[in-house]
Amino acid sequence: MKIAVVSDTHWQPERELPRVLQLLEAEKPDLILHAGDWTNLQLWGYLARIARTEGVAGNCDGAAIVAEMGLLRLLDVEDVKIGLMHGQLFGATAEQAARRAFAQSPVRAVVFGHSHIPCNREEDGVLYFNPGSAARPMGEVKRPSYGILTVEGKEISGEIIYFDK
Repeated sequence: MKIAVVSDTHWQPERELPRVLQLLEAEKPDLILHAGDWTNLQLWGYLARIARTEGVAGNCDGAAIVAEMGLLRLLDVEDVKIGLMHGQLFGATAEQAARRAFAQSPVRAVVFGHSHIPCNREEDGVLYFNPGSAARPMGEVKRPSYGILTVEGKEISGEIIYFDK
């Protein structure tokens, strides 16, 4: 199964639709995960036209998005449990928050955002995956990015895809 992962899109309807939508459409994913900071749920409709979409709210999302999406989600994808969160919880860095949020859950991967910095690291049998930001990149590379997770049975692997706006 091919899963496209985005986060920190910070989209407003008066702005042009993010280029990442064209790229995701070309990827032909089976599922899309959005790790928060939508800022507008109209984006959900665009993503859902590409593939089934699951998401959580982030710290820049209003009360309506938080009520609709929640802050944490646990997903079963084939034989893999994936934790999904934004990363603003627990007064920690996004990656620390990702570790803490699902520490007591039997997850094989945790997808998170918030930092706008890509992460694709496995530790103690858990893949910690942040696709970076499709709209406002930060960190060393400073290029917009999204991610692709590949699930085959009980195995999961990730790839960060950088693109030009």
